[in-house]
Amino acid sequence: MAASGFETEEFIAYPVAPEASAEVQAFIESNPAYWLLTQGHPPPADEAAKCFDWLPPADMSYSEHLSLLVRHRSTQEILGQLDIAADLLATGVYHLGFFMTATRTHGSGLAHRLHEAYERWTLERGARWLRLGVVAANHRAEAFWRRVGYQEVKRRDDYVLGDLSHVLITMVKPMPGETLDKYLAA
Repeated sequence: MAASGFETEEFIAYPVAPEASAEVQAFIESNPAYWLLTQGHPPPADEAAKCFDWLPPADMSYSEHLSLLVRHRSTQEILGQLDIAADLLATGVYHLGFFMTATRTHGSGLAHRLHEAYERWTLERGARWLRLGVVAANHRAEAFWRRVGYQEVKRRDDYVLGDLSHVLITMVKPMPGETLDKYLAA
């Protein structure tokens, strides 16, 4: 697999191009739970197209932005989608802006295996800290991130997604040899 993606015996995660937006849109629409919970409505008809246009805010530096699609190695079925900003705000910070697995895989351990592969890949690329934001209303996701080692560093009120306003929890996982104090200093 190219340096811009990763793979395991089970799945392949690779950069997705705008030409695949119809297939990505079908995946999104067949897994609406995230949008219902975080935005208060099903995914809009142009959600896949917006995925390709998303970038970190202009006041946040980064070196690379990747949207990855995750496919089952043998069936080619889409299993998930990730959105990543490398070196967000500081060198070595890998921000996971979006991490979704197909609803039918929830409880199967796929999210853990996918995150483990993502973590190995980021370490190979020089990650010092893994970072993400999760809305407090997404209790299942928050519990997952805590189980895999992320720690809360900040809360932000009135974070608007779709029709809903949330508390956004920023979480960080230091990689081996790193600490939260070093992250905050960076």
